Amino acid sequence: MHRPALLFALLALASLANALHFYLRDGEQQCFLEELPKGFLVTGHYKTEEWREADKRYIENPGITVSMTADDNDARHRVMNQKGGHQGKFSFTAGSAGEHTICVQAHGAQAGGWLSSSVVKFMLDIGVGEADDGGRGAIEKIKDISEKIRVLNSQLDEIKLEQKYQRERELEFDTATTSIRRRVIYWAFIQLGIVAGVCYWQLRHLRRFFEAKKLV
Repeated sequence: MHRPALLFALLALASLANALHFYLRDGEQQCFLEELPKGFLVTGHYKTEEWREADKRYIENPGITVSMTADDNDARHRVMNQKGGHQGKFSFTAGSAGEHTICVQAHGAQAGGWLSSSVVKFMLDIGVGEADDGGRGAIEKIKDISEKIRVLNSQLDEIKLEQKYQRERELEFDTATTSIRRRVIYWAFIQLGIVAGVCYWQLRHLRRFFEAKKLV
């Protein structure tokens, strides 16, 4: 028995998570639509509980099995066909942008393999993550980081060269300063020697003058 029912529409341009629950009986199939962008990854978890009249409540029944399908309506292509236990998880990637139909169906452990009289509470939590681009996004991020590292290394090399140039300039300046200081000291000694020589010559000339004049 196939009775598709529209349960909700999912906003697909952001990372979302939606939780809902509904009820199934006697092999009933429930379907709902998801509007998905191309390449977005859909993940979900589900859990079932069976109504027990004797206990007047829903309890887990490990004998329940669940069938789940997902179809790309525009491409008319089935992107997921999965069977599992009374609880589990699923995932699929939207092959193209547009509506996708997700259907679930519960099978029981009673006679005939169907839930002939019981009602199953089906709890579903669906999340839509970022586009599954086969790792291209991560590769682009790595390339971007590598490019930034390359630029930083280049800038670091330039800084090292600049520092080396500055050290060489400082060394040249120190060498020139030392040479100039040494020359100044030498020139000071030469000037002192010249002054001393001039003074000696003047004193000697003055003494001879006084001797010639018989003043001493």
